Amino acid sequence: MTDVAVSLATPVRFQQLVAAGDWEQAIKLLLEVPKNFPFVDRILLTDPEGTLMANRPRVIKAVDTSLAYTDWYQGVSRSKKPYVSEVYQRSGEPAVSVVAVAVPIRRQREADGILVLEVRLSAFLDWTKNIDVGPDGFIYFVDRKGSLVAHPNYLPEGKLVDFSAVPEVKKVLSGQRGVEVQVNPLDKEERIAAYEPVPGYGWGVVAAQSTAAALVIRGATLNRLLRIYGFIILLSCGLAYVIWRTLAERKMAEQESRKLNEELKQQTLQLEAANRELEAFSYSVSHDLRTPLRSINGYSQALLEDCDAILDSAAKSHLHRIRAATLRMGELIEGIIELSRVTRSEMRIENVNLSALAEEVAAELRASDPERAVQFQIAADACVRGDSRLLQAAIANLLGNAWKFTSKRPSAKIEFGVTHDKGARVFFVRDNGAGFDMAFVNKLFGAFQRLHHTSEFQGNGIGLATVHRIVYRHGGKVWAEGAVNKGATFYFTLPD
Repeated sequence: MTDVAVSLATPVRFQQLVAAGDWEQAIKLLLEVPKNFPFVDRILLTDPEGTLMANRPRVIKAVDTSLAYTDWYQGVSRSKKPYVSEVYQRSGEPAVSVVAVAVPIRRQREADGILVLEVRLSAFLDWTKNIDVGPDGFIYFVDRKGSLVAHPNYLPEGKLVDFSAVPEVKKVLSGQRGVEVQVNPLDKEERIAAYEPVPGYGWGVVAAQSTAAALVIRGATLNRLLRIYGFIILLSCGLAYVIWRTLAERKMAEQESRKLNEELKQQTLQLEAANRELEAFSYSVSHDLRTPLRSINGYSQALLEDCDAILDSAAKSHLHRIRAATLRMGELIEGIIELSRVTRSEMRIENVNLSALAEEVAAELRASDPERAVQFQIAADACVRGDSRLLQAAIANLLGNAWKFTSKRPSAKIEFGVTHDKGARVFFVRDNGAGFDMAFVNKLFGAFQRLHHTSEFQGNGIGLATVHRIVYRHGGKVWAEGAVNKGATFYFTLPD
């Protein structure tokens, strides 16, 4: 009601007409209000002193009458703000009980007039009739003096009814809110009443219900709540059982997991001990084999030198083959020793620049065979955390491998670079050399495994096995891709 009154009092044209004293033209702008807002029963325009200047529906004899005595005039004059009046009986025809909303009309600081909307009390019943308050329940309103504004059991257009003696009305007019059992002094009926003040206006609203009806509803509500609580208890018991079973199973699983972890730990310790023994055995055997090999090689050389005159060509050929075999065997033993050294040595983790290591290895390879035309492409600043000595050996083996297998290319290309896979860095060494058949890729990283004959490319088959062990010791992985005569690419990762 207040919002409607304010919206009607603020259009600029309306304010200009009121300021000019053209009251009839001003009120003509409001002729559609009762049609758009049916609860508005009558519209009044007064000057700042409360004298009625125009009204609709028109009552000519009321014009120029002073209304300064009314509650709404005194309220709006006092507060200078929109004001909702107490219930009063209109003096003009029809003489019904109404509530007025008064709004000052102003363009400047002082008001040029007052707009008043009179609302019949029946409108309040229309607004609340669809609110469900249960059987025998009802809602009623009182103004700031305790006069009844609207009550379903009283005629809204009748004489004013004073409810100020009703207990819940007394409390709501003092600003209290609550729910309690009361006895209405007018009809002596015991009922349950909920009361709440209307903030800012001094009115109160009360929802009441006979005690008998309220207790029936409360009993039905309690029964529903009991059923709901019973269901919740059953559900909680079932849930508690499920949780208990889950926790019990989890505890058993944790115990089984600890048992398996302990067994795995023991197996790992046993495996590590066996590996250490095997590595120590390999290292010892390799060292022990070098002495007899040197003897075989030395005696073969002595026979060739001392008995050259009495040895025929077949014997000399046999001796040369013996020497070549011992040299080959020596290389294999050195490879075993080197592989064992990579596995046995203690790691020292530090910052390592793989790019710098690759540059050093490339320079050494160029110096070893300056006549070769090999194009190196090395990515910059590929830094990792690891053992610099072991990583230098891995880079040397990979680049040396690429150098060897591009030896038959007139324009060889070798690249060391970095790519990314699922957010992780992947390092690689790529060449355009002899390549390999992917059907045998699983043999590449095994010790003494070769995919090319020694007559094509020299080597002992230890280099890639060394790379594999170095990367594995750092917690990474290594793999390869290639094709025959189309080059090869070796990838490896290192944890950040």
